[in-house]
Amino acid sequence: MAGSFRAIAELTRGYGVEDRVIGSVLSALAALSFLGLGAGSLMAPGTLAENYGLPVRDETAFAFVRAVGARDAVLGLIVLTFLFSKARGPLGATVALAALIGASDFAIVYTTRGLAAKKNLAIHGLGTVGSLAVWSLVRAGL
Repeated sequence: MAGSFRAIAELTRGYGVEDRVIGSVLSALAALSFLGLGAGSLMAPGTLAENYGLPVRDETAFAFVRAVGARDAVLGLIVLTFLFSKARGPLGATVALAALIGASDFAIVYTTRGLAAKKNLAIHGLGTVGSLAVWSLVRAGL
């Protein structure tokens, strides 16, 4: 994991974000996670739906999974755009608002499957808390 932090810190050098490495690295990791979720949703919607907590098997449902994946990919691109353009205010706001996505996903899975989806609920809960943690670091200028 430390190697990943160093690699992303190196990627951000020269873009004016090196003085705020922690928030920048975690923002970049969040963006890459969103891009990965987007790509995975487009390529393997069944697997992503299962990991989300709402396994589906039909092509119509896969279309919704792909739509959510496209949303995640665009969010990742927005975070990277703000990160590399040194727009710390919009970067922090975007990451903070991403917590609403995680909280909404948590609520959807919980109301649909309840505690039978504990692992999936934990993933959405950690994503929400992680977004808020990154937001607080960006906001603090770290």
